[in-house]
Amino acid sequence: MQAIAGQVARADNSGRMIANTIMAGAWTFLEEQSMLVLGSWNGQRDVCASLMVGQPGFARTVDGSQVIIDTAESLVGLDDPLWENAKNNGRVSLLAIELTTRRRLRINGQVVALPNGANERSRLEIKVEQAYPNCPKYIQRRVLRAGTLVPSTLASQLFTQLSDEHVQLISNADTFFVASVHSSAGTDVSHRGGKPGFVNVVSSRQLRIPDYVGNSMFNTLGNIHASGIAGLLFIDFTGWRQLQIIGDARIDWASQTPSAQRYWNVDVRQVRESWLPEGLTWTYVDASPFNPFL
Repeated sequence: MQAIAGQVARADNSGRMIANTIMAGAWTFLEEQSMLVLGSWNGQRDVCASLMVGQPGFARTVDGSQVIIDTAESLVGLDDPLWENAKNNGRVSLLAIELTTRRRLRINGQVVALPNGANERSRLEIKVEQAYPNCPKYIQRRVLRAGTLVPSTLASQLFTQLSDEHVQLISNADTFFVASVHSSAGTDVSHRGGKPGFVNVVSSRQLRIPDYVGNSMFNTLGNIHASGIAGLLFIDFTGWRQLQIIGDARIDWASQTPSAQRYWNVDVRQVRESWLPEGLTWTYVDASPFNPFL
């Protein structure tokens, strides 16, 4: 992907920040977070991005070689694909993102411990294989407040295409998260942002997304180029819903605009709509100064 885009030299320079442990300076950052996004893969054609929230301290590292998540102190739906994927495949990724400060930390690795009620173990432990910070571009600032979190009693629903309400949510979105996978290298999960409307809903079964200038490592698009699949997460920051979209993805090399180097398309195969926990709120602060004009 880097070679096709003519960005090998720049990618090599950016790639030097990738390590097999979490840098000591990021340990406190991880422990301060109330929000994580996790990427998981079922080993076949489904890769999924999942939101996990909790009080600061629910995720931590002891020595930088692992991430320990206290699942008794965090919330993600019991029927979320994350759990089955982690059990059956074990290749997961994690994005710790602080929207208020636009700081983020990406971690990819292997599950070594899962929650198990039989022996009262309530932790998800991930062995770190790759860890690195990311630039603050295209992140809209929001203040996250996690009060007393209560799981929603509303059941999740599955769809094979986008409803009119889903289309409206995506069309108004300025932020989403994307999980991707390489069959031998594992999963990755990242952030995407832009002005509301930057994700184009082509139809109830297809999305079209611009690729803005980044660090040239192409972690996400490289995986899409190799696997042909992606998992998207859209959060309704004011309506307490979330959409997890699983689909087939492909890069459109021919399309280019002054703001987008290329585009990528997602053909929707499944949409999972669920409700965020009660007690979770975001307050919008401002848009990224880097957001290109549409």
